[in-house]
Amino acid sequence: MLYWVIYDIKSDKVRSKISSKCKNYGLIRVQKSSFIGGLTRNRMEMLFIEIKDLNLDKGDCVFIIPTCKQCFETKNILGDLDEEGIKQKDFVIVQND
Repeated sequence: MLYWVIYDIKSDKVRSKISSKCKNYGLIRVQKSSFIGGLTRNRMEMLFIEIKDLNLDKGDCVFIIPTCKQCFETKNILGDLDEEGIKQKDFVIVQND
């Protein structure tokens, strides 16, 4: 399944840790606080727990949103996006555990 991770975090330190975790899970950056990539449900839950363990501040927010590959292919985008970087990952859909 493809997952979006989108966040709004006040602390630079926590924001940097979330970014590193997303990269470690093989997600690619789409915008400054937005990543996408293929994960099993189990790996998504592991990422969720790791982010939760960072003890977010009040007002911080993290979304982990599933989307199917077919739905992603119907996207509409305005502005600049590194679509080549996204295409290189090829977003192989991983079956849920």
